[in-house]
Amino acid sequence: MTFKTTMKNRFTFRFLAAATTLLLTASCQKVITLDLTETAPRLTIEGNLADDGQPCTVLLSRSVSYTDTNVFPAVSGAVVTLSTDAGGLETLRETSTPGQYRGSTILGQPGRRYTLRVEADGQAYVAASTLPSPVVPLTGLHAQKAAIGTNIQAVPEYLDPAGPRNYYLFRQYRNGLLNKSIYLQNDEFTDGKANVRGLGVGGGPNSGTDADKLATGDSLRVDMQNVDADVYEYFRTLNLALQGGGMATASPSNPKSNFTGNVLGYFSAHSVRHRTVLVPVL
Repeated sequence: MTFKTTMKNRFTFRFLAAATTLLLTASCQKVITLDLTETAPRLTIEGNLADDGQPCTVLLSRSVSYTDTNVFPAVSGAVVTLSTDAGGLETLRETSTPGQYRGSTILGQPGRRYTLRVEADGQAYVAASTLPSPVVPLTGLHAQKAAIGTNIQAVPEYLDPAGPRNYYLFRQYRNGLLNKSIYLQNDEFTDGKANVRGLGVGGGPNSGTDADKLATGDSLRVDMQNVDADVYEYFRTLNLALQGGGMATASPSNPKSNFTGNVLGYFSAHSVRHRTVLVPVL
């Protein structure tokens, strides 16, 4: 969803790394600051459901103006429900952390479609996401030198299944620290082929620091998510916003949410797999 006004605001999305648990239950918190065009604070929804045996977790907060401090008010007292195409339905309860809601019974299963409904401030917002099937395994991970220069990049090893379009989101850790960059791949030109594409070299426009650059002896971990088309589009447009909108865009716009209504954020039902290696001498 894109908003265009004359007042420049800033809001922060908090992303929690997807490890063997949900993005929201991992130990590293991701903070991304965007300079966006927005007239007033908006509800921000971050919902995640993985196939790791953990229930759905949702974070509700509000965006703030660039003139405010970077404290993003939690939204308590909302009614949050999750349903499945198999007939399951549950209400997510707010935890001891204000603005965090957690399910208990519905778990992520490949091939199922999930619908998240959030009622707040007298309005209802709905998003649906399908957990892709079959889940594409992350069969290996290695590091290699970039084609140009001496930088090192991670290469996730997986075999893309031929046929339907597949979408992938990757998160990278160097020595246990989450790289701020968001890496995306799809099979538009690699359908049915083994992946040979690297994730980048760190220190790029999304990372903001050379501390993400890999070096010999580093512990390298990569998390791989199979996501659906709408979630991929959200993160693709988020990357564009982080990079300033690209050459053809005068100013960055808000990421394209899969929620109905005038809100920010996303709901993602996805798989999660991870691999860890030591970076060798290259």
